[in-house]
Amino acid sequence: MKPLLTVVSILTLTAVAWAAKPGANPTFPKNLAAPTYRAAAPQVTVPEFTKNDAKRLAAIAESAADHLKLAAFYRGEAEALDAKGAAYEEAAVAFRNGPAVKNIAAPTTAGRWEFAAKGFRAEAASNRAEAVAHEAMAVNARASE
Repeated sequence: MKPLLTVVSILTLTAVAWAAKPGANPTFPKNLAAPTYRAAAPQVTVPEFTKNDAKRLAAIAESAADHLKLAAFYRGEAEALDAKGAAYEEAAVAFRNGPAVKNIAAPTTAGRWEFAAKGFRAEAASNRAEAVAHEAMAVNARASE
């Protein structure tokens, strides 16, 4: 049994190696153990504006630009949550109207998906309200400048 397992694992590793995308030079495979191997240079990434950054900025925001940046962030979050909610609603409808109307293993799956979609929609509404509040604060900040 052990030789068969070894052959299967070798074949699997070979298939994975052939299916992998080629590197910078497709004619030579990467040899990580070679003394001349150099890792690829790390990509420079621009840090995203995260929810924690938004909380920090909301605590110290004074200028109109800060409030507009927060409003744009919350509007983008609301759009993403609406899209996620719509996807969950579509999945729930497809599950309810599908050929197997009743799933014996998990009979409440569609209901759970609808509940999740409702939560996403509620959070999106909250984010939109937050965006409107920050836009009003931006108007007030401009007026006071």
